[in-house]
Amino acid sequence: MNLRSQNTKAGAEEAGGGVSFREVTRKSTRPIELLNNLAPKHRIYGLVEVDVTKAREFISEHEARTGEKLSFTGWVIKCVAQAISEHREVQAMKKGKKKLIVFDDVDVGMIIERRVGSERFATSYCVRKASEKTFRQIHDEIRQAQKGEISEESKSDEKPPLSVRVFSRLPDFLRRLYWRKIRSDPFLRKRLMGTVAVTAVGMFGKGGGWAIPIGVHSVVFALGGICTKPRNYTNPTELGEFLNVTVMFDEEVSLGAPATRFIARLSELLESGYGLE
Repeated sequence: MNLRSQNTKAGAEEAGGGVSFREVTRKSTRPIELLNNLAPKHRIYGLVEVDVTKAREFISEHEARTGEKLSFTGWVIKCVAQAISEHREVQAMKKGKKKLIVFDDVDVGMIIERRVGSERFATSYCVRKASEKTFRQIHDEIRQAQKGEISEESKSDEKPPLSVRVFSRLPDFLRRLYWRKIRSDPFLRKRLMGTVAVTAVGMFGKGGGWAIPIGVHSVVFALGGICTKPRNYTNPTELGEFLNVTVMFDEEVSLGAPATRFIARLSELLESGYGLE
């Protein structure tokens, strides 16, 4: 037994037992390395409360009528993609110090759960050209991805470059070179991660509340909780469901006015139940 193991065992005994140990794998440190190298250094946040009563009623009625549970997150992605297609500058990426690359496509990155046997695990997925798809198409694509049945039309199942697949085995100095390549190449970042990210943190709990995301995209959406409250305080009996949304912007890309106009448009789309048929 080496000295480190002896010290660890002695520390556990001093703590009175009841201690378990778990190895920190290289795989578990990848998200930290990703954020350290790619996350925007200057962030601004917008905390928005949006009335989604119309959409929630539509989804509930559809489930009662057909037995099918539509993806609420998929509908939000549709609204996000539409708003960004009208304000594409918020998803721009820096190239060098004096140039911004503004993409026409809206590729929405997200995390989905897949089941393997009796276990579930999280994996990244990207809805390509989300602004050109209907809510139904996005819903079907997400459901297929959750089952591991990626459609032939989707480009999200393309294999990453060889350098990504062997990334964990590279020495530190080579990994630093690779991160530098990703930082300097917006087209590679778009291919690997999409142009915008949506995470549905609040979908796993009940009640309201905002999530504060830290992402690697120029604009990141965190869907928080949904709370019930009066839609009109002059008529307290009329209750509605309100979604708490946090939007993170890269301040070097989106300044105050464009970000404010974008959030106003997104709120309008969400409140109107945009894309639901």
